[in-house]
Amino acid sequence: MKIEDQNKTLERLVEAINLSYNSPGRLFWRGFLWGLGRGIGNLIGWLLLLAILIYLIQVTGLDEIFKNLVETLKDVSNSVNSLRR
Repeated sequence: MKIEDQNKTLERLVEAINLSYNSPGRLFWRGFLWGLGRGIGNLIGWLLLLAILIYLIQVTGLDEIFKNLVETLKDVSNSVNSLRR
């Protein structure tokens, strides 16, 4: 690439940056859309991780163990509450 072409490209880049940063509306919408995209991306990522975790728990049979543990804790809690009365 020739020096003149590089200078033209650099000047166009500087003009684009000045246009975007000197316009509050464009700056606002760029930031808003960037934040929206990042939030949606995080949501999708966490949902995928959660789905994989639930699937692995079901495949390994840990869901039954957790269900039994919760039932046992409910029984213990009810017993303690009945003793307080």
